Amino acid sequence: MRIEILDLSPAMETGKGPLVAFRSLSGQAWARWRGSELPQVGALVDVEVDVPDEIARWAIVDGPATMASDTPRSPVRIRGVVATVDEDAVVAIRVGADIILVELARPIDSFQPGQVDKPRVGNAIEFTTPEIDIYPYSV
Repeated sequence: MRIEILDLSPAMETGKGPLVAFRSLSGQAWARWRGSELPQVGALVDVEVDVPDEIARWAIVDGPATMASDTPRSPVRIRGVVATVDEDAVVAIRVGADIILVELARPIDSFQPGQVDKPRVGNAIEFTTPEIDIYPYSV
């Protein structure tokens, strides 16, 4: 995913990288920076987005692909279309032109009444996660 760095917030916990605000074609959000060098505000960077926590709640929705959060350490809302679902509950979600892999909690762990086992390919789903990590790479 190509992002533009909008702001930096220093790491508050030892061993964790700083938080960065970024803009992509799918919206604006805050994420934990996992690169070895800090980016500059205004830089365009190619990153892989990682959702470190299992997703226990999701909803089938309508609407455009979205990745959004308001402030550092606020939850990140992600909406996209299910591209693949494997037997281990790992789901590839297309957010705009990019793919994000998420691991779904077992249905027995779900808090959402009537939640199906897994979303189906082609479903547009939305979920919220406490944070996302971004890993820069070169193409």
